[in-house]
Amino acid sequence: MRVTNSMVLRSTLRDLNGSLARLQDTQADLSTGKTVRKVSDDPGRASSAMATRQQIRRSEQQARSLADAQSWLYAADTALVSGLDMMTRLKQLAVLAGNQGVATPGSREAIATEINGIRDELLSLANTRHGDRTIFSGTQPGPAFDDTGTYVGDAGAVVRDIAPATSVTVNMTGDQVFGDVFEILDQLAAAIVAGDSAGISAQHAALDGAATRLGAAAAEIGARASRVDNVKIRAEAEQAGLRERLSELEDTDIAEALVRVKAQENAYTASLMAASRVIPPSLLDYLR
Repeated sequence: MRVTNSMVLRSTLRDLNGSLARLQDTQADLSTGKTVRKVSDDPGRASSAMATRQQIRRSEQQARSLADAQSWLYAADTALVSGLDMMTRLKQLAVLAGNQGVATPGSREAIATEINGIRDELLSLANTRHGDRTIFSGTQPGPAFDDTGTYVGDAGAVVRDIAPATSVTVNMTGDQVFGDVFEILDQLAAAIVAGDSAGISAQHAALDGAATRLGAAAAEIGARASRVDNVKIRAEAEQAGLRERLSELEDTDIAEALVRVKAQENAYTASLMAASRVIPPSLLDYLR
């Protein structure tokens, strides 16, 4: 077969264009930091990268739900720990008021006043809010207790998905946590003012029961918070693994790409020099 000048020219230009295209691809790898920029670059890796991205999106959605569950439980735990401190002080006051040898009408009045003040603080605590929700009111948007200490929430559960096929109830209702503690405190204060020893003793015993209920609620919320913390640790590790996997699929190995681009630059330069000798001279060459 006769090799013509046009055949040599086309073959040389085709090889030069191929060398230049490879060089440009590697330079694009370096400039974008990605080796897979479109599906045609590597269909297998591109498909795996898209699947990994979908997993990351699901993981991020669960991370938001986890963070909300964690903050809700932390708010409830903080409120309950403060409530337990108040209950300790209330029991001390009940013991003091029941001591007939120490209590006087004036001192009983002062004790009752302090009990009423703590009762109001405890009521405010029972109506603690997390964002725009009251944490002890069930699914009701309003307060858990009214000013009389009556529970006005519902029995609804607030549930958060924290992992695939795994959810946690982040709330406990006000009647579960506080019960009739406000009625107990009202009656205790009235018995103290009246000097009613039997009434003080009865409400003191009832106060012990309310404190036990509050302590059990605090323990339950703490256990749930611990569970959510453990799930979050595992979820963060899984998300980090997914991001590392995506990086392996898409990201450019800078050191390897730099070596490759230098080699391709040298190859392209050599190709240009060779082509200048192979391509037949044109009329312009003669005119020079």
